[in-house]
Amino acid sequence: MMYKTARNAAVLGAGLGVSGLVGWLLLRENKRIREARRVIVKSQLLSLPSEQIQEIVLPLEALDLTPDPEPDVINPMTDDFTKIKGIGSRYAAVLAAVGITRYQQLAKQTPEGLAALLLPHVPNISARQIQSKDWIGQAAQLARI
Repeated sequence: MMYKTARNAAVLGAGLGVSGLVGWLLLRENKRIREARRVIVKSQLLSLPSEQIQEIVLPLEALDLTPDPEPDVINPMTDDFTKIKGIGSRYAAVLAAVGITRYQQLAKQTPEGLAALLLPHVPNISARQIQSKDWIGQAAQLARI
């Protein structure tokens, strides 16, 4: 009788352990799938400590996963926003994702309107930040060249 009780307890413990492990694996896989639907890119500003680095969240669909064109081929329909002080390649990618690809388009924006467009992708962006770095003024000057 004691043998059966010990065996049943061991089987029950093993069953609970296996079901706990399977549950944990399923939760981990679910989290991995959710994370795969978006891409988080950290903006690297040299003046900020690492704990204050802004995250730029892009939906995975917004990323162009096709190979880059040949280096000699330049797309004439897009401007290089990295020439604007304060805009790196990550912000340029976010601007392209929201449909702003030319200096003229950026120059026509208001700081508030631009911040509203970028806010879903760059959580901590503000009109004040855009205005202080003069992205719109720099874009207007580059559009005249």
